[in-house]
Amino acid sequence: MKNITKIALITSLFGSTVNAAPVVFAQGGDDTAASIQAVVDDFRNTLGDLNAPEPVSLSNGRRQIDWDAAPDGVSAPNPFAGDFFNFNAFPRARGIVFNTAGTGFQLSATNASGVGINFANINPSYATEFGTFSAERLFTAIDSNIVEARFFLPGTNIPATVSGLGVVFTDVDTATSTQIEFYGTNNQLLTTQMVPAGTVSSQSLSFLGVYFDAGEQIARVRITSGDANLSAANTEGGGIDLVAMDDFIFGEPQGIPPTQVPTLSQWAMILLLISLVFLGMYRLNQRT
Repeated sequence: MKNITKIALITSLFGSTVNAAPVVFAQGGDDTAASIQAVVDDFRNTLGDLNAPEPVSLSNGRRQIDWDAAPDGVSAPNPFAGDFFNFNAFPRARGIVFNTAGTGFQLSATNASGVGINFANINPSYATEFGTFSAERLFTAIDSNIVEARFFLPGTNIPATVSGLGVVFTDVDTATSTQIEFYGTNNQLLTTQMVPAGTVSSQSLSFLGVYFDAGEQIARVRITSGDANLSAANTEGGGIDLVAMDDFIFGEPQGIPPTQVPTLSQWAMILLLISLVFLGMYRLNQRT
């Protein structure tokens, strides 16, 4: 028991993070925003007040993307840049950059554009398949159903972390098709959470948010939306669940602190404690 105590003291000199179970906010709803509004609001309140989309770093609060701040020029059928919402200017600086193994991203068009809503430009059946939480635009990867998001100090290329992230999804039909994986600063998997299915067969809305309350920080997330990517060839049915994304909500990005390096006095204490551990083990072996 004494040796265990000494080892614990050595560990404490480097600092430690107490891991706690993630706080999960999840709700599958119908085709109305009201069906998930309460859990979305709970998640927002947990993260804090909404910060303006400016290239400044704040100590608390949250950032948010509803996609509708983007103009027609970067919406369907045009491609959408993954770093659009980390531009060093108001109102685009949010501190998040998207990547995908596919060929890029797209935002759905507005009804007024004449292109077709809800990615009808990709497949006409999508016009009535997907719904919106905050009208009118939705978000998707192209040629992939996987999106990765990394966090930065808003308006910069300096990596950052957040305490929580939540996403609104539309038309999640099965409880196993859509998930978010949360990773820490050392690329360790913090948790994987499934997105709950909606309660109606089309245009349903679902929300999943995860907040870490014991100091864990999210450096990136990996989002799997449905069983397949949106395409002219893919339609609902036959075991395929197609899903699009709406609002992203995440904590204010924070700078990653430098790795703690022990001082000379700490190294001396560490060496002393190691010596005591081995001396104790040696004496114990001599007695046996």
